[in-house]
Amino acid sequence: MRHFILLLFLLLTASAKAQFFFDFSPRQQTEQRRERVTPPQYKGGEEAVKAYLLKNFKQPKQREKVDGRIVVAVIVNAKGNVENAQVVRSLTKSLDAEAVRVCKKMKFKPATSGKEKVRGRVDITFPIRNGRLSFFDLPTTEV
Repeated sequence: MRHFILLLFLLLTASAKAQFFFDFSPRQQTEQRRERVTPPQYKGGEEAVKAYLLKNFKQPKQREKVDGRIVVAVIVNAKGNVENAQVVRSLTKSLDAEAVRVCKKMKFKPATSGKEKVRGRVDITFPIRNGRLSFFDLPTTEV
C-alpha cells in the first residue's frame, strides 16, 4: 500500500511539473511573437541572377563532360556583401572553384528581421550540362 501511495504522489508531482513546462496559454503565445525574416535577395530577381551567372561564369580550360548541379551556400552580411561562399553540392574541383569565385563577387539586398538588416544565407544553383553552365534542357535531379 505504501508503494501505491508513493507512486501516486510521484505521478501527481510529475504531472504538475509537466503542466508548468508545457503551458500554452494565450498570454505566453502573444509574448513569443516572431519577427518576420526575409532572406537575402539578388537585385533584379531570379532572371538577373541567371544573366549574371551566364555573363561571369568562365569555363575551365580543361572541360569535363559532366551533367548535374553545383550548389553554393552564400552568407550575405547586413550590407549586402558576400562574406562566405561554400560548395554544398559538388561536381568537379575546377567547376566548383569557378562557381565560388563568381558567387563571391555578387551583391545582394540583405536579409531583414522586422525592419533591421541582418546576415542571411542563400543557395545559388549552377546547372551544368556537358561541362558548361546551361539553364536550358537540364534534367531535374533529386536533391
